[in-house]
Amino acid sequence: MKKIIYGLLLLILGSHWNSWAAARLPVLQEMVIDSALLGEKRDLVIYLPEGYQNSQERYPVLYLTDGDIQGPHTAGTVDYLAKFDQMPPMIVVGIVNPPETRARDLTVTPSEKQNPNQLKNADRFLAFVEKEVIPFVKQNYRTLDYQMLSGTSHGGQFAINALVKRPGLFNDVIAISPSLYWNNHQLLGLAEQALKSDQLQGRLYVSIANEEPTMTEPYQRFVELLARYPSDRLVVGSETFSDETHNTTVLQGQYFGLKHLFSGWGIPETPQTLADLQAIFERRSKLLNIPMVIPEDRAAGYGQWLQFLNRQADALALLQWNRETYPQSLNAHISLIRAYLHFSLAEDARAALEVALKTLNELSPEQKAQLEALFT
Repeated sequence: MKKIIYGLLLLILGSHWNSWAAARLPVLQEMVIDSALLGEKRDLVIYLPEGYQNSQERYPVLYLTDGDIQGPHTAGTVDYLAKFDQMPPMIVVGIVNPPETRARDLTVTPSEKQNPNQLKNADRFLAFVEKEVIPFVKQNYRTLDYQMLSGTSHGGQFAINALVKRPGLFNDVIAISPSLYWNNHQLLGLAEQALKSDQLQGRLYVSIANEEPTMTEPYQRFVELLARYPSDRLVVGSETFSDETHNTTVLQGQYFGLKHLFSGWGIPETPQTLADLQAIFERRSKLLNIPMVIPEDRAAGYGQWLQFLNRQADALALLQWNRETYPQSLNAHISLIRAYLHFSLAEDARAALEVALKTLNELSPEQKAQLEALFT
């Protein structure tokens, strides 16, 4: 029994073990932007999801600070989770922050030195991301209107500053071990003002490791602020990795951050009815703001699982929907005919064969023989 169920899972989820052997890794491209806002050239490291170059699909985008350091493992995490259908495939854009400009790029300007008419530090770099990097990516790559921002340490400070200063620019923000001590906890005050006025929106995931009080105390104050001013417009998740340090927490922070933000994306590895699957794909559609439909192979796989469990009504409802939704899929027709035969519904199976023969375009003699062989 366990072997049969395991085989069904492989059928539904795809044989990752075999396909990965020949699969391409995310494609890496290095780009340079000659920034008018910064008055200098800046490097981007861009990872395109597997299959990008052979499709016309559009993808969400994850923007990442310290892209030369954090880009490779983050792109690998996204690729891994997407392969197991725990999140959508994404374009990962790593923005390089070299040591000589990193603090300038990512940290907020002291309050007494702020000039609303002349952006500095993190605010100027945020303007660079919004007005130059994002348009560049949208112009040169197939993107959805869905974007995330992730940063660590000073990059985490930058991510929270972006959430506060430009609410709505990013759908999701991940801030790992953010340096909230900066400028005497200045960003905490800015965040509290924004929270009080209910300005923030989107989804936020923050995490901290086993670190010095300089890091953990302002982080805890920030988490308490988020709890003190709850909002329907801002969904928050937080986590502490007590077995990690400031320098080792990024891998787990990115992985669990992405898992948390896309917690409703995956399909449980249990039998799913048509209503179950439609609810999941409705959530996906709402999240990315694009129509998403259950794929033909996924519907067929779950239909066969329900058939194996002899859940006749559920199996037939899913497989009938699959044939109606994908009328040119030979597999959808075959799966439904087999289900009718399994449940000893010979007349329905014959009627389904006639539908297949009339519906499928350019049916080859071999395919026609394959359909008729189901009855022998």
